[in-house]
Amino acid sequence: MEKTDTVITIFIADDHTMIRQGLKKILEEVPGYKVIGECGDGLQIIPQIRKLRPQLILLDISLPNLRGIEVIKKIRKFDKTIKILVLTMHKNEEYVYECLTGGAQGYILKEDADTELLSAIQQIRSGKIYVSSSFTGDVIKNLLERNAKIDDYSPFRVLSGREREILKLTAEGDTNKKIAVKLSISNRTVEHHRANIMKKIGVKNVASLIKYAVKAGLVDLI
Repeated sequence: MEKTDTVITIFIADDHTMIRQGLKKILEEVPGYKVIGECGDGLQIIPQIRKLRPQLILLDISLPNLRGIEVIKKIRKFDKTIKILVLTMHKNEEYVYECLTGGAQGYILKEDADTELLSAIQQIRSGKIYVSSSFTGDVIKNLLERNAKIDDYSPFRVLSGREREILKLTAEGDTNKKIAVKLSISNRTVEHHRANIMKKIGVKNVASLIKYAVKAGLVDLI
């Protein structure tokens, strides 16, 4: 366990109550670690972070109402110093790339948390990037070099960050109105983005959009 005289304040964002409770128990056994807040809804995170100003956030990317990746981007607009460690079940290099380039310092799989969580926290607090050992050793290097050699099919080449967000939500079954509420934009803006997405990737209907999103790894095939 890490020994320190400094209190490290932590916020946990996960939509499963038992997971939040388990993480809180683990963290508060570490001298100097203090969980000061928790949340299970994506839209509620930002107001709480603004109020509590934790030093570290453990963040799931599969949250109701606002995805964790979007939460990262919103946090970075008003605070560049909070350390963000993504804790998720998604073993997907596309997600690792988007989280790290969006402003997170680490990406750890829930299946690795029992053995790697505390090490991951220590590393990102020291200014390093951490990615779960379940990924290959070159994952960080490969991901940071994607812009030079990324696959033409990938949405990270042809779509903007907002367009990828709308594509994912569309593929998950959200209506334009629901997407507009989640992203705090107008319904007309959603329609405009979706038209651009279809034009960029060369499809003409929602069914084709969903197939594209699944193949690109933006959504899980259930």
